[in-house]
Amino acid sequence: MDAIIELPQPRTTGGKPLMDCLKERHSTRTYTKEEVPLQELSNVLWAAFGLTRQDAGTGIGIPGSHTAPTACNAQSVDVYVALPDGVYLYKPHAHVLQPVLAGDIRESLFHPAQAFVLDAPVHLLYVVDQARTISGGTWDRQVMSFADSAFMAENVYLYCACAKLGTVIRAMIDREKLSELLQLRPEQMVTLSQTVGYEG
Repeated sequence: MDAIIELPQPRTTGGKPLMDCLKERHSTRTYTKEEVPLQELSNVLWAAFGLTRQDAGTGIGIPGSHTAPTACNAQSVDVYVALPDGVYLYKPHAHVLQPVLAGDIRESLFHPAQAFVLDAPVHLLYVVDQARTISGGTWDRQVMSFADSAFMAENVYLYCACAKLGTVIRAMIDREKLSELLQLRPEQMVTLSQTVGYEG
């Protein structure tokens, strides 16, 4: 897994009407082991935080350019992707997956109440980088980081409803263990995890 994965161009048009996706959005807690095709993964990641137009920079008063908003347009949440062969960092500007860690980490994402984690082939990890937040106290930064992650997660929910994929957002994760595993800096933290796959 040393090589960068070049994702196919995301399909950014078509699909079900928005109101149908909202009605069909639901959390899935049983999954098959079927692999999610690279095109679908590309679409999922673009829905989460892909570029909708040429990058316009970050900061208050500067237009954003992603599918999800972020507090003060700081764009401080990164999307990590745990696949059976390893963990990757999604780079939205290049629309590629950058290798981070070799190996299957689903055991480290497992919680006894959520055994489906071991079956599902894709797990998104939303990781805030406090060094990129713009303003506010500790409470504000933490709340906004979880809010920004939730915006991305809801985009994924809607895409999965459109594409007949299953997904569920998860907060029962060992953040300290994951931070050590991914060798995150002290100012980085996993906020939420989101499972993606085919419903079993």
